[in-house]
Amino acid sequence: MKRRVVVVDEEKGIVRLCQRLLERAGFEVIPFTQSFEALEYLQQHTVDVLLVDAQTPEMDGFVLMERARAHQPSLAVVVMSGYAMVEMAVEALYRGADGLVLKPFGSGELVESIWRALANRRRQERIARLAALRPLFDVAEALLGETRLEPLKALIVRKVAEVLPSGVVGLYAWDGQEGQLLASQGDAPPPDSPLLQQALESDAAWMLSTDTPGKEDAKHLLHAQRWHSVLVSPVTREARRYAVLVARYHPPSFREADAAALGILARLGAAALENARLYEDLRESLAQLERSQRALAHAEKMAAVGRLTASMAHEVNNPLQAVRNSLYLASHPGVDDDRRGKYLAAAQEEVERLVVLVRRMLDFYRPGNVELQLTELKPLVNRVLALMEEQLSRQGITVETDLPDDLPPVPAVEDQLQQVLLNLIINAMEAMPDGGKLYVLAWAEDDHVVLAVEDTGPGIPPHMREQIFEPLVSTKPQGTGLGLTVSYGIISAHGGQFIVAEPRRGSGAAFHIVLPREHRSQHQQEQSKGRLP
Repeated sequence: MKRRVVVVDEEKGIVRLCQRLLERAGFEVIPFTQSFEALEYLQQHTVDVLLVDAQTPEMDGFVLMERARAHQPSLAVVVMSGYAMVEMAVEALYRGADGLVLKPFGSGELVESIWRALANRRRQERIARLAALRPLFDVAEALLGETRLEPLKALIVRKVAEVLPSGVVGLYAWDGQEGQLLASQGDAPPPDSPLLQQALESDAAWMLSTDTPGKEDAKHLLHAQRWHSVLVSPVTREARRYAVLVARYHPPSFREADAAALGILARLGAAALENARLYEDLRESLAQLERSQRALAHAEKMAAVGRLTASMAHEVNNPLQAVRNSLYLASHPGVDDDRRGKYLAAAQEEVERLVVLVRRMLDFYRPGNVELQLTELKPLVNRVLALMEEQLSRQGITVETDLPDDLPPVPAVEDQLQQVLLNLIINAMEAMPDGGKLYVLAWAEDDHVVLAVEDTGPGIPPHMREQIFEPLVSTKPQGTGLGLTVSYGIISAHGGQFIVAEPRRGSGAAFHIVLPREHRSQHQQEQSKGRLP
């Protein structure tokens, strides 16, 4: 497309010379000898270059340049001057002209001045665009850092107003045909306003000013809003459409650099809004998940209470029935002393069973008041194994240990660790009624020590591994399911972990007791008082 040049000079010969030289170089030339006629044309038509004499009778070149730039900020201007008017020409350059050509001039000199002016104008536009883009880095960080939807809407409007000072800023969104004004500054029009709807017909930035040449059919929309200029940048993200509108009541008009800046702001704002919507959905999902987890935990607790109640009723009912029957028989008038003694002994035995059961329940639910002390694990393990040596040997179970001499001590309650280890050994014995192997291993890892008990029994069924530490869950037909639960509570109170692991030596069940090796602070020890079972 040809570049359009308006030539203004009171001398018709100069105008015809310029027209001939420039048309020969491929430009479209619009010649004028009257400045006001040229200004009227510039107000109605978009051109690339104004070639104007520095001094004309009715309006000098400086005034014409300034008035023309008010309508077309991107207009390149070349000033013509005679050698006697050099100072005036220099002043024109100082006041914003893009080029200077001295009369008389040749073809090459004039054409070269026009091309230099166009290049200079493009360079200035790039500089203006970069200057407008620099603040956008801080804006991007601010917008993408805000994940709350409502504060983000107000932040976008505020940042747009900072980058592009305007009397009116509006942020809009459309879901399908339904539009919404998300946030605004000043008297922003509604989403269904004709001006905004016309702007949305284009995917590019839409710019309109009362000084814009042409577009008379759209200017009445500006007059209806009493605006001097407006700039709208639409953005489409997924199925949602956004738009940012900025408007000024007074000059200056928006420039191409402003359109580029608003386009970036609109895209940043749309991305930030979509990001915030995802965060809102995520937060709601997490809140729903937390509510579901609390409900599930409550249901599990109630189920555990139900199982505990049923089991306790069953466990307590049998001895009570036996006690009741024994006492009834013992109190019968026809029973001799020998039989009465047997009935009373049976009742006594069932009462002892009840006492043991209740004590075990209290051990689980009632914590003790003890302090941690540094404990050597190897002597502790050897003492427990020595205590169980005869029973293990009688049942055909051989024991293999791997306990390093340099195993670091752990803060613990020695009696309670013995209780846990003894419980694991008894469980292993019951899992191997026909004999087998028992492995007791220990090693240090980073800031903790691991004590492992493994056997060659049938192991723990996979479906029970998640429940094995729950009260009343047992793999043994006659088990109460409290031993591992009490042990779990003891190790947890020590600040450790009690886990079902994959065996290292054995082929059956494997339990790892993981205990911290460092002393806890005095405050931590005081906190542990009353919590260790």
